[in-house]
Amino acid sequence: MFNQIKADSYRQLHTWGSYVILTLTVLLSVLITAYESTGGIMINAGTMQKFASSQWTVMTGLRSATLSATMLLYIDIALFVMVIGQEFSKKTYKNTLISGISRLGFILGKFVTMLLDILLLTLAFYGVVILTSRLAGRDGGTSLMTLARTLGLMTVTMGFFISVIFSIGVIVLVLMNSVVAATIFMALWPILIVLLSNFTSWQWLKYLNFTGVAQQITLGTLKIGALWPYIGVSFGVLVLTIVGSTVLIQHKEL
Repeated sequence: MFNQIKADSYRQLHTWGSYVILTLTVLLSVLITAYESTGGIMINAGTMQKFASSQWTVMTGLRSATLSATMLLYIDIALFVMVIGQEFSKKTYKNTLISGISRLGFILGKFVTMLLDILLLTLAFYGVVILTSRLAGRDGGTSLMTLARTLGLMTVTMGFFISVIFSIGVIVLVLMNSVVAATIFMALWPILIVLLSNFTSWQWLKYLNFTGVAQQITLGTLKIGALWPYIGVSFGVLVLTIVGSTVLIQHKEL
């Protein structure tokens, strides 16, 4: 598994697509911060107006970036295609499995690679927010320690929950053997969950609104202490998708 992670990391470092994804991430962060804009999937107009009319500080930039960070999902989908999607579309994953790695090791290796990539890109996203805010001469809005703690919390939270959606994408990819189906499913997931929540009384759907968790923390509607059920459900989804993907691959011909 570790050799596979190293091989995937080496391949990404020597692929121009990786640097395009990084450039898009940085560009999104700069535009959001420099123009004091707020947006994202299913963010209501009142929230956007509140941020637009407030005095922007570094902390305001971090919070606004979190509301807009759902856009990261659509940029990060390109990572999904690079790390695992291409191998399934070209069926080269069979060569990796024949080399001796277990099915579980293969899936875990791919997931860990994507998780590390997402965390690094998310860290870059928030780091550029701070840098751009300081270059614009804005006040911190809070202590340096609080800014550092917020940076770490938002990076881990947003990166983790995006990776959960990617794990669902993996099982869709393995099940349907279609990169297109997996990418469409991941892109529509946040929208479908919000729409279903609005039109039904299914309270349990809130635990599947992965990209909305960090947004709720930012808006103060979800306290850190109440985060554990969301984390528990997310880990459960990870286990189910990883085990399910492994079982499905075992039934595929090599």
